[in-house]
Formats: sequence, C-alpha cells, structure tokens
Amino acid sequence: MRARVLREVGIPVGVGIAPTKTLAKLANWGAKKWPATGGVVDLRDPARQRRLLALAEVGEVWGIGRQISARLNTMGVSTALQLADYDRKTLRRMFNVNVERTARELAGEACFTLEEGPEPKQMIACTRSFGERKHTLQELQEAVAGYATRAGEKLRGQRHLCQAIQVFIRSSPFDQRGEPYSRATCVALPYPSADTRDLVAASLAGLQAIFRPGGTQHQSAHRLD
Repeated sequence: MRARVLREVGIPVGVGIAPTKTLAKLANWGAKKWPATGGVVDLRDPARQRRLLALAEVGEVWGIGRQISARLNTMGVSTALQLADYDRKTLRRMFNVNVERTARELAGEACFTLEEGPEPKQMIACTRSFGERKHTLQELQEAVAGYATRAGEKLRGQRHLCQAIQVFIRSSPFDQRGEPYSRATCVALPYPSADTRDLVAASLAGLQAIFRPGGTQHQSAHRLD
C-alpha cells in the first residue's frame, strides 16, 4: 500500500496499526521517525505499545498541545507511558475529560471514534456582498449565475442532488439614498439535479421574481436544499 501511494501520488506515508485511535497515531509517528521500521509500526501487542510509549515524549501524543505538555512536565509526566499510567481522576480534575480519555487510549481502551469523514451537508449556501453596487437586472443575472455555478460545484463534490434553490437579494442597510429592500424566494426544481444548467435556470427565474427595477443591490445569496 505504501509503495502504491508513493508510486501513484508521490507522497511517502507511514502506517500505524493499533487498537485505539491515539495509539494508531503514535504508531504512525514511530513509523516516520525510525526508518528501520520500514514505515509500518504494529502496536497490537501490549508489550510493544509500552516500549514505544516509553520512547515518545508526551508532547508527541495526539491531542496533547504545547501548553498541556508543559503542565504535564511539571507534574512529572514527560513520556507517553507516564501519561498512560497516570491517575485518571487527577487528569480529569487538573485538565479535562479529553486528556483523561487520551490516557485511557494510550492504555489500550478505545474512547475516540474513527471518523470516516465529515457528514455531508444537507444545505449548501453561497453568500456574497458585491464589490460594486448592482443596478440592472443583467448585472445581477451575471452575478447570480456565477454563484449558482459555484454552489453546484460544491453540490457535485458531495455527490448530492438539489431539489430547491432559495435566492435572496438585498440593498445595503447603510445606503441612505432609497428605501431598504430585501426579498427572497424559493424555486423548486422539476426533479432533483446537480446540473449547472438546471441550477442557473432556477436561480435566474427566482431572481426575476424578486428583482425591483431602479434599486441598488448590495448582496445576493443562494441556498441549495
């Protein structure tokens, strides 16, 4: 796997194998630090875990920042092994529950889940204030089409489809030359889509419905649901 990533992507990687997330990250650190490991460190054996923990400074532990590391040092905790063996109640009282859980993880008790990735968004928003005030429908159409295109790129990046688009325009609240203006509308697509042409067409239809001739627009927003 490491050879394939290096060959196809050009990035050297290390592999850490362990029963907890914190131990796996520390194993990955060890794989990168010592070339003799061949880039792979397996910490499924408790004895190997403790050997590596004794070699790692506490500041190398995932989730232990510089300030926490300095405080731990004053408490006599300078290695990851010392943190793993430290009294849990004291860690929670002196720091917080995350430091306590980190110590448990170093001792082989899984406390943190392995996130596969961020949850896909149920709504995508694209809001912009114009660099210059927009006066005509054509100026707004050009801007809105661009925003719809960018929002569509985000949508396709998540491999999602959109079934409705909300379009919003408003004048600047600081503009004293006319009455404040703010309108929004929601346009339902005839079918769920991530096609830029569908998104732009729906956005322009929404803009047409809320545009007020003679006004000066300061901001536009899109929301894809």
